[in-house]
Amino acid sequence: MSVFVIARFPVADVAAAKQSLTDNGALLEEITTDALALGAHHHRFVEGGGDLLAIDEWDSADGFRGFFSDNAKIAEITAGAGVQGPPVVEFFTPVEAAGTF
Repeated sequence: MSVFVIARFPVADVAAAKQSLTDNGALLEEITTDALALGAHHHRFVEGGGDLLAIDEWDSADGFRGFFSDNAKIAEITAGAGVQGPPVVEFFTPVEAAGTF
């Protein structure tokens, strides 16, 4: 069963962080290719509470951890986006219930 990952990245300026993501589209595409090869299913950036968040679905928490830890490409993206320290990462297991899709 897959897991959902929410990573909250504290940034100094959300607008500047979003612009950095736009400016670094080619590197983000490389990261996406790497993630898909390691078990990612879905990825989305969202903003909220003055932070930038990534919401992902992965084959496993270990797959995400292996992809994320010590990844130079991610370090480059987060530095460019003005991330202020390590993200808060949480893992969630889907619950099967009527009415979900």
